[in-house]
Amino acid sequence: MLHWPEKPVDIITKWLKDHSPSLIVADFGCGDARLARSVKNKVWSLDLVAHDPSVIACDMSNTPLESSSVDVAVFCLSLMGTDYPSFLQEARRVLKPRGWLLIAEVTSRLDPTTGGADPNNFLKAISELGFTIESKDFSNKMFVLFYLKKKEKQNSVDREINWPELKACIYKRR
Repeated sequence: MLHWPEKPVDIITKWLKDHSPSLIVADFGCGDARLARSVKNKVWSLDLVAHDPSVIACDMSNTPLESSSVDVAVFCLSLMGTDYPSFLQEARRVLKPRGWLLIAEVTSRLDPTTGGADPNNFLKAISELGFTIESKDFSNKMFVLFYLKKKEKQNSVDREINWPELKACIYKRR
């Protein structure tokens, strides 16, 4: 990622700066908490391991955040676990109605021509979880960006959602 011409965290940072600094953000899989250091918003930095004192070490499927307490949930290259649907379910729980879900993911994981998941099936599953797709950005060759909103009224998810398997990331040595 060091050699990528553009980093997804920078695009998400710009998006947040273009919106109200009063929005409360949950950064799932935050790594070194760069997003929190880059914006004026209150950011809950969450990761399995805390590499920074400001990071809350937790299972991303069971965070200590209150239900309906955040305006924006961010997954920036962090849907790595095989149980990634539980991470998205947790984001739905902590998001306020009409809250934003921002997802940046490595292109190869969502490219069916190279063995990745079909992005339409991925977005269909997220829609069934209770989100509407506001915008999709496939313009970057390294990653894709999805901007979704939590529906105002949530139906109970009582039927099984068909989540596509996301293949492991392949990092090429350059």
